[in-house]
Amino acid sequence: MHHTGSVPELPQLSPGVRLLDAPRRSIGPLHALVLDHLLVTGGTAVWIDAHGHATTTYLAEVAPSPRVLDRVRVARGFTPYQHQSLLQDAAAEIDGDTSLVVAPAVDGLYRDEDVRGAEPQSMLLRSVARLARYAREAEIPVLTTRAAADEFSAPVSQVADSTITVERTRFGPRFRSPNFETQIYAESGPTMQTTLTYWARILRARRPAHETQPSQERAIAEVSP
Repeated sequence: MHHTGSVPELPQLSPGVRLLDAPRRSIGPLHALVLDHLLVTGGTAVWIDAHGHATTTYLAEVAPSPRVLDRVRVARGFTPYQHQSLLQDAAAEIDGDTSLVVAPAVDGLYRDEDVRGAEPQSMLLRSVARLARYAREAEIPVLTTRAAADEFSAPVSQVADSTITVERTRFGPRFRSPNFETQIYAESGPTMQTTLTYWARILRARRPAHETQPSQERAIAEVSP
């Protein structure tokens, strides 16, 4: 684990389904964990997006260098059926260079009003099972979040190999998981912890500890549904 002055540690993502549990929409912590993992591993990420978590502007603001964005392939789903199709198609995108799969708000689109009856729960179960299979077969971490923690999204936490919680404290954000707890906090006040600028500062400060990976600067690749 890296210690860089007063910069908070970030949990390392080991193979398996990792559920990021945050009190609110967790774009800052989510992006920080993804980009930090790519800087450490040098691999690529397959990102199946929902509810605008992979907004290019947000990722670019948090990234310590535009070059790391070249390693993120984003597929955006806007309906539950698109989302499920993209999760299935992701199998063709996962290769030997893939070190992470990201699926934020994995339950979100299945809550839409146009999906009725028992179908939403069945679709969510199939999607979660597919993510677990990717983690198992490729032996990589799958990082996911929930739109809401309730009975409907219970299968997500049940399938997760571990849960990473991030909570606010007076000293800054604290990550906790079964094998990790933040021990170092930033010097800035708690008002910074929910902004993208805060997480960008964390990654810039941690960057010297990461191995620099050569890549060309170009935009995030996007896959249409």
